[in-house]
Amino acid sequence: EPAHPPAERQVTNIESFFNSPEINLLKEKICDIGRRLWERDYVDGNGGNISIRVARDLVLCTPTMVSKGFLKPSDMCFVDLEGNQKAGTRKRTSEILMHLEMMKAQPKAISCVHAHPPHATAFAVARIQPPTCMIPEMEILVGEAPVANYSTPGSKEMGQSVAALVQDHNTILMANHGVVTWGTGVEDAYWKMEIVDAYCRTIVFATQLGTELKTISKDKVRDLLNIKKG
Repeated sequence: EPAHPPAERQVTNIESFFNSPEINLLKEKICDIGRRLWERDYVDGNGGNISIRVARDLVLCTPTMVSKGFLKPSDMCFVDLEGNQKAGTRKRTSEILMHLEMMKAQPKAISCVHAHPPHATAFAVARIQPPTCMIPEMEILVGEAPVANYSTPGSKEMGQSVAALVQDHNTILMANHGVVTWGTGVEDAYWKMEIVDAYCRTIVFATQLGTELKTISKDKVRDLLNIKKG
């Protein structure tokens, strides 16, 4: 993860920084996360994208038209906060505009991961926000996962629809599209993707048991919120 607060770092020699040991490690990390997304069936074809802010006006991101399961460090790109490509031989992902809107709206959003995990995406297609107070890990690490209104993927409108929710939510279902998460690093953002899909999968299974789903009591939820604050 970045050694200094990205929002404070100013880079003068972009090409040199793009090939520095620090950024090369992050390129490897993004490839690792991409492989994990692909192996868990969270992405298909060339779907999904990953980004991490590394300087005041630089974000490292995945390219377009490459399977997340077979990324190479040399595939990565640098963009500024307006989406202009600053380094990399492959063209940056078109959906980086959504990531950038999120980062501008939420300073804590150092990294963003977008994917199409099937169980959480099922809720997004149905436009149903997953119920709360069912499983402790979801309450502590994710919380509510609201559904953002549908807009064309890659459009500025999609970015604005999601960005409107990032102050209060780190995991957002995108209507008829997928899921996007933000975190303090690539691993943190990816974990939220695992958690929300496992949660939605469990809820779907539980509804098939033929009984009303039970929630954690309010006083126990308060205990979980105290853990979350810690």
